[in-house]
Amino acid sequence: MRTPRMLIIASLATMIAASSVLAATPSTITIHATDTQVTWSDGILGGSNPNDRTTCVYGVSCDTLHLVIAPGDYTGKSLLVEIDWLNPGSDYDMYCFENVVEGPVVGSSTNGAPENTEQVPISLNGVVSSPRTIAIQVVAWAAAPEPMSGVVKVQTAPAARTAIFQNSTDITFSPNVTMYAPGTGRDCEPSIRVDVRGNCYIGGIRGVPGGVDMWRFDLDPTSGTYDPQMRQPFYLGQPDSFAPSDSVGGKDGGGDIDLATGFPDNGTDVPVLSEISLALANISSATSTDRGNNFAHNMAASSVPSDDRQWMEAQGPDTVYMMYRGVAPGTSLFCQRSTDHGLNYSPPTVVSPTGTTPGYIDVDHSNGYVYIAHLSSTSMLVSVSRDAGQTWTTHTVDNSTSHHNLFDVVKVGDDGTVYAVWSDKSSIHMAHSTDHGDSWSPPVTVSGSESQSALFPWLEAGSAGRVMVVWFGSATPNNTDACDWRVYAAFTSDATAQNPHVKIVQVSDHVVHASNISLGGLGVDTPATPQPNRNLCDYFQVAIDPLGAAVIAFTDDHNDFDGNTYASRQLSGPSLYASANGGTGVLAGESPIPLPTPNPGDPQVTDFLHDAGASLQPDPNDNPYDILSIRYGCAVVNAAVQLDVKMKVSGLAPVPPNTFWRSLFAANAPGGTPDRGDDFYLQATTDGSGTPSYTFGQAVRDSNGSYSYNPLGTADAGSMDTGTNTVEVALTLGRLDPYVTHGPGIRAGSTLCGLRGATGTSNANEIHDVTRGAGPMTVCSEVLAVDPPGGVTEFGLSAPRPNPARSGTAFNLYLPRTAWVELGVFDASGRRVRSVQAGLLPAGTTQIRWDGRTDTGHPAPTGAYFVRMLASGQSIRQRLVLVR
Repeated sequence: MRTPRMLIIASLATMIAASSVLAATPSTITIHATDTQVTWSDGILGGSNPNDRTTCVYGVSCDTLHLVIAPGDYTGKSLLVEIDWLNPGSDYDMYCFENVVEGPVVGSSTNGAPENTEQVPISLNGVVSSPRTIAIQVVAWAAAPEPMSGVVKVQTAPAARTAIFQNSTDITFSPNVTMYAPGTGRDCEPSIRVDVRGNCYIGGIRGVPGGVDMWRFDLDPTSGTYDPQMRQPFYLGQPDSFAPSDSVGGKDGGGDIDLATGFPDNGTDVPVLSEISLALANISSATSTDRGNNFAHNMAASSVPSDDRQWMEAQGPDTVYMMYRGVAPGTSLFCQRSTDHGLNYSPPTVVSPTGTTPGYIDVDHSNGYVYIAHLSSTSMLVSVSRDAGQTWTTHTVDNSTSHHNLFDVVKVGDDGTVYAVWSDKSSIHMAHSTDHGDSWSPPVTVSGSESQSALFPWLEAGSAGRVMVVWFGSATPNNTDACDWRVYAAFTSDATAQNPHVKIVQVSDHVVHASNISLGGLGVDTPATPQPNRNLCDYFQVAIDPLGAAVIAFTDDHNDFDGNTYASRQLSGPSLYASANGGTGVLAGESPIPLPTPNPGDPQVTDFLHDAGASLQPDPNDNPYDILSIRYGCAVVNAAVQLDVKMKVSGLAPVPPNTFWRSLFAANAPGGTPDRGDDFYLQATTDGSGTPSYTFGQAVRDSNGSYSYNPLGTADAGSMDTGTNTVEVALTLGRLDPYVTHGPGIRAGSTLCGLRGATGTSNANEIHDVTRGAGPMTVCSEVLAVDPPGGVTEFGLSAPRPNPARSGTAFNLYLPRTAWVELGVFDASGRRVRSVQAGLLPAGTTQIRWDGRTDTGHPAPTGAYFVRMLASGQSIRQRLVLVR
């Protein structure tokens, strides 16, 4: 299978096929718990296409033996399936499937010549209650006419490995921060990389064809803008935009995303950033040589169409490997190599022809070996290439647990140890290899009692034995809406020990998801077959920063309509680098700094200007659908407390027909998770003539992650003010009492969360807007704590300097108190050019710079622009001229 010379025997195989058929003798064997071994023989001669196992000719170049494992007690026992031959120049491969060929893969062994044996372990170590059949397919790629013998051995099972769980109070993580992007209510499946200069990149998907969003943090400890608490995400826009136009609806991607960063040969070069995303029928790729400020884009990077589950990793300054699955549910995995940072790729090589699902890819940077994990429902395998991705050998990592639980991941430590991690739905398991993937240790469970369900594992490996594993964990099974999911991490510094010491810490500072989690990918949701919740999408990742701290990006929908990207960085405890902190192997440590608290007098919900859209294209004009802010307040009317909600849009005149403006909130929600409380909404609606009505109702999260809305009655008051562009709805809180089921009635002093809004027309394909979630807030708390003014008494935005500007300019933002601030650059027609800032800023003066580029990284052309700051419900703008 490994060299072109093997094809020369094809004609010989054809002649043999015409004259005789050779079969396994016997064709079926049975092994019992009391046996020591059983044998068989075969005389196939070779001639298969080395790129396609399925083209072999049975009885000529391949054959199948059926191994029946008889019922019995195999406790303490395992099986080893082995084939042997005399001539090391021959090349046989062995594939083991459950029940029949092309069934779930149990294991494989595909070494190349010179060799004279292949082995596949099969884990048992328990009672087999009914006969189990393993279909063993042997393929001859280049075999001399010689006998091949096979044997199934009953062996003593390897000693089980058990983790020693330790106190983890020395490990702390920063408060979780979220990232914002205009025009989307979703950014999930985050990929994260920290390059050797400390540039931390995080990318999330909107879904095809919405494209992907990317941000950058500064985690360089020598930098003047070092951000260890991860408070200043710099939005890099959408690298898969259709250049050069920024006005085309949709992007070239939005499916699974992955990132890679290069390893420069010297200490001054900026590492190249590479990105790939799944497009409608191909893979979109983009590369940047200037920290994500500009991207070169390839709309179709893969050679095999209709691909899926693409992953990537870099080697050296400019080499990138990309792997993916063919036509789903295809039979092969492919790998392509790029020498221009991941923009263009060489023709593909076949990694595995067994119909498995891609797990992940990594590269040993000391020797260039490439490792690719893949899996079936019953096993995990790792393929390795020692010749820059040209040829591959495959070995079995594990078949002792269930697999196919998104995803089985492989990573390489600095000492060359290869690690694999996977979920069997209830626990997270890890194994390792010290011989480049040829053989694997027994697994060890690294999750604990905190996770009755444990899903979406990922890992990162540093110095010898130092590994960090992350996952979503719930204390209840993943089959009900009662699950409360949190992000967990497990650290070990002796991962290869028989009994590794493991510290488990909760990374998320809240419940990130309150429902089940889908493990089936995309599915059609119908009343007869409701789909599980996919708001968390399918994976999240962990990376290592220059100090050896773990940096984690994960999906979180606890307060939003859909999943969005959050991040957290390890602040103290053991480092993934043994050399850290003067050789102590421990981070210097710093205390978590609480997130800034918005002033309760400000609008709780704020949103981007001009991000309401239709057909993936935002409207650049002020319009009635474009939410800017929502203020949840109260009023006392006839001694009754009313919840008074004011939604501000960018333009309300004229009031459009057949439109809704909806504001949501939840009470009695433990942990600030709306799905666990009583969810309600207030809504203004216009009919076909533009006449408004004002109602209230219940909001219910459906099984697939969407919301349904059940009207309850007419609100107490409402208005539409076209002068202030405000939609107002009021409701006496006592009217909600009959519908409150999770706690006391909502009154003054009650805590609300899940504050968010949506607008739209009755036609879902027309213009609409959604906001991100906010809260908690206290109902009718009119005595508000205000941050120290820091010398600033009112909100303000300075004139840009320089102005006119050639390549960029800077602004001073003045805030009398902490506030959520959006700073955007717009062209003369009102179209958004760049989102410069979106997040909480402290009281005082903050200087922010615009580099003169658009959200897609292109230089903005000469012309007049205006800069607009939205803060605390106020809008301030300055004019700017750009001269190229």
